[in-house]
Amino acid sequence: MKKRILALILIGMMSLGSITGCSNGSSSNPSAGDGATSGDKVNTGSGDEKVTISLLNKYPEKGYVEYFQDAIADYEKANPNVTIKMENVSDAAMKDKLSVLASGGDMPDIFFSWSGEYLKKFVRAGKAIDLTTYLEKDSDWKNGFLQAFLNESTFDGKSYAIPYRSSVLYMVYNKQIFADNKLETPKTWDEFLAVCETLKKKDITPISFGDSENWYTIWWVGQLNAMLVDNDTLTKDYNPQTGTFTDSRYEKAVQYFLDLNKNGYLGENVNSKDYYQVREEFCAGLSGMIMDATSQFSFYADALGDQYGYFKIPTIEGAEGNQTAVTGGSEVYAVSSSCKNPDVAVDFIKFMTTKDQAIKQTTKTGLPNAIKGGITEATSDATTVDAYFTAEEYTNIASWLDTAVDATVADAYMTSLQEGLDGKSAGDIMKSVQEAASIAAANYK
Repeated sequence: MKKRILALILIGMMSLGSITGCSNGSSSNPSAGDGATSGDKVNTGSGDEKVTISLLNKYPEKGYVEYFQDAIADYEKANPNVTIKMENVSDAAMKDKLSVLASGGDMPDIFFSWSGEYLKKFVRAGKAIDLTTYLEKDSDWKNGFLQAFLNESTFDGKSYAIPYRSSVLYMVYNKQIFADNKLETPKTWDEFLAVCETLKKKDITPISFGDSENWYTIWWVGQLNAMLVDNDTLTKDYNPQTGTFTDSRYEKAVQYFLDLNKNGYLGENVNSKDYYQVREEFCAGLSGMIMDATSQFSFYADALGDQYGYFKIPTIEGAEGNQTAVTGGSEVYAVSSSCKNPDVAVDFIKFMTTKDQAIKQTTKTGLPNAIKGGITEATSDATTVDAYFTAEEYTNIASWLDTAVDATVADAYMTSLQEGLDGKSAGDIMKSVQEAASIAAANYK
């Protein structure tokens, strides 16, 4: 069975969209409790024995790689018996790299992953060790994380990875446009639609949206799934071994999204514009709102200063899903089951996710950390700080749909939703998703 799953990892990871949850395109300039600080001596439990830990990381670009190199140097200085051997590859190359390593069995000691189903593939294949004991032994470390992001890598009550980057999905709005039109931020879906209608009547595009690269729809539908479908059904269907997606509420979620386009709330020619183009349009004052992730808020801060705000995706009254759920995700570090020195590997991850180190990460790279109080006005603008402070209250993050489901299903969703913007019905979209789910389930038998 595990050999079969390993083969599926190779197929599935190659299919993931070019942007998973959020892009790496935040400006160049989202752990634990205070614990060990940068440069502090930490216990590797190995005395004078020389230990080499291999690390597969995802940020080779200038502005990122220097931070990780400096952090490794600090750790090695405090622990001279330990050498961290880092390989840094790009986002696209990471998918290929992990696929090859997983299928060949020669995993690095510490490896990057996205949370959710992407990580769960490695867990099912026995490729990632259970980190629960390490977290339980250090309550300050465990309790220092934004809980929702730590929960994303917890399966059947066991933790398999540690988050170091985080992002939450909100509606971003132009404060001036809202003020000029006497609009309040909506709390319910009906209020949200009323805001859209008001802006449309004023010849202002309500929501900036573009799907030429076909991934942006997944943010909307993933959030709608979480609010419309109960958790037990989501859990069953998001598992590729049991998923069918036959529940009528999935079609309802798709229809909610398609109606935004049908009513003209997403603007015109949405399949001919991409995400980067439409966020420029939003910043130019051509629309009132845009859906985006906190990891990208620095873009709006640079363009609009304090004239941009955010609000949680409005709730749907009477819906059977979780109205408190917010879509988001984290990038995580996991320890390979083939690691010969897991205590040392975990110690390095703990060092990288101390509060001091996390703040350095965000200050030097703009990558939002996953630590309570880790996003401050010294590292981010006031709106971003407030957004992450709000996120500290969340216990349930609805994983980005393209990482929550099998890649075959994610591809079917993205392709069909793009077609839906050109007229394909919600029912036919879900038929395509159901067919993909059937293929995914058969592959796991």
